[in-house]
Amino acid sequence: MSWRIVYIESADQMKLYLDNLKVIREEQEILIPLSDIHTIMIDNPKTLITARLINKLAEYHILIVFCDEKHLPNVYGIAPHAHYQNFRVLAQQVKWNDEIKGRMWQKIIQTKILNQASILEYMHKDDFEVRRLKNIAGDVRFADETNREGYAARMYFNALFGDEFIRERDSYDGTNSGLNYGYIVLRSCIARSVVAHGLQPSFGVGHHNQNNAFNLVDDLIEPFRPMIDLWVSLILSPDEFLTKDKKQNLVHFITTKTVVIGNQKQTVLNAIDIIVQTFIKAMNNNEPELLVCPTNVIAV
Repeated sequence: MSWRIVYIESADQMKLYLDNLKVIREEQEILIPLSDIHTIMIDNPKTLITARLINKLAEYHILIVFCDEKHLPNVYGIAPHAHYQNFRVLAQQVKWNDEIKGRMWQKIIQTKILNQASILEYMHKDDFEVRRLKNIAGDVRFADETNREGYAARMYFNALFGDEFIRERDSYDGTNSGLNYGYIVLRSCIARSVVAHGLQPSFGVGHHNQNNAFNLVDDLIEPFRPMIDLWVSLILSPDEFLTKDKKQNLVHFITTKTVVIGNQKQTVLNAIDIIVQTFIKAMNNNEPELLVCPTNVIAV
């Protein structure tokens, strides 16, 4: 299915009209069928939205994201009962043991590091660094007990963005702000799929922060992160500002580009559904090899 991520930067009102989203700006009106929408991002604190529309969005399992004053996604609105058998799915989820969690996290991190290596290779970075990353991926142990993820990340970001680059989530230079925004948009898409499949998003396999309601989402985003890294390296420089046009470029990128998953090209949104579906199957059957991750995130 082809879905849209609708980005609302300037609108006075958002209403429901039949089964369509009606966006009103001054004297202009735009109608978008709800069946075409995956996510709505509202980046304007003055936009009014009706309760009737919010309820209909929940019926269609559409994620609605409100951005804060820094224009970063801040509040997620999604129906808590998006799956018709929530209790059955949750009952299975709480039975997952530490053994399968550790093996699954090992596979996820190995895939992430290999995807990072493919990004460096695509960008014609030093072959030595590419080989080092591939070797690090092979060294990932059960539950990534030796933190190969963190070791690889430091080397990878310096190779991709330069030796002076420091990855800081609270930094607002062009590169970090682009990474932050891209990861959060991608995170919202994965959150939507996780909840739609009946999973409790706070129960992670690699992330276990008691203050994080999306530990599982932060697990499943890992193999996709290098895709955002590539986008940022091509679009932004450290001294650039993350403009509205670049944000819209990112949304367009996520909704229209394809990645390779299961030896097939799929849209990013379809690939997210595939990893969630196969994750459930792998965990319930105690077989990590059933997990299908993107193996080429150089989106085309």
